[in-house]
Amino acid sequence: MAPHVSDQRGYGESHNLNRFAPLIMLIAIAVIFGAQFSVNRFAISAGVPPIAYAFWQSLGAGLALLVLALFKGMVPRLSLVFLRTYFISGAIGFAIPISLLAFVADKVPASALTLVLALSPPLTYIFSIILGMENFRIVSVLGILLGLAGVVLVVVPGESLPGPEMASWLLLALLAPVCFGMVNAFAGRFRPPEAPSTMLACGLTLASTLFLVPVMFATGQTYLPVGAAGLGDWAILMATAINGAFWLLFFEIIRRAGSVFFAQFNYLAVLAGIAWAMIIFAERPSVYIWGALVLLFVGLALVQRGIRKRPAG
Repeated sequence: MAPHVSDQRGYGESHNLNRFAPLIMLIAIAVIFGAQFSVNRFAISAGVPPIAYAFWQSLGAGLALLVLALFKGMVPRLSLVFLRTYFISGAIGFAIPISLLAFVADKVPASALTLVLALSPPLTYIFSIILGMENFRIVSVLGILLGLAGVVLVVVPGESLPGPEMASWLLLALLAPVCFGMVNAFAGRFRPPEAPSTMLACGLTLASTLFLVPVMFATGQTYLPVGAAGLGDWAILMATAINGAFWLLFFEIIRRAGSVFFAQFNYLAVLAGIAWAMIIFAERPSVYIWGALVLLFVGLALVQRGIRKRPAG
């Protein structure tokens, strides 16, 4: 009977590990992605053009994920449904928002920029209603209004940001969570069934790279990394690692635990982003930033509560 007990114990430990794997991955991805805003500031301050910065990290992440996919015996599929997923997700989920956040990185404190992540779930809910994936719910709408109140609390008071001119740049940055909300809803509605996470992450990042090539040359924002010789090149390497890990874990967490569970990422990533900014740049967010954070978190909780209450089927 002893071997049987040992087997059962081993099964139990393995089962517990699998059960907690999504939570472990969620915490890891939040801490990793929270550093993105500070890394962006390093890159742009070092003179890396925003579009080129997005291009190189997209290309690097895509090639790394391609190697991983080939190692696993996967070749990215090129049927119409997969190409549609790659290019639409790559454009609105990576190329546009990452370029935008890079553009404003040196114009707004990293801790304030991090707050835009908390608007992604409410905007995902809005786009999900448009696509017929969610129903209109008062509690979720109240959550959206609280999130907007949090944004107003940051933008309107003159003391909330170090300089009043930063408010317009922060408003521009709000286009990023709009893109994130769109790609979340799109992925939930049109993701190819049973598609491996590595394949989707690889296709998305490489498609984003192709999207950024003509934009980079048309805007004259070319940049050639010269190796790890400067802060800008180090920032590109760090951003490459961050985004490669993010998209791989994003699709894997969704596959294992669903999009509602993944929405908790926004809580953790905002806190991680503020913590990174305080550690790296010694930023001390104003009381308005902390107040906005509370409103955004309460709003996010209400939106998720409304989603969880939807009837099954």
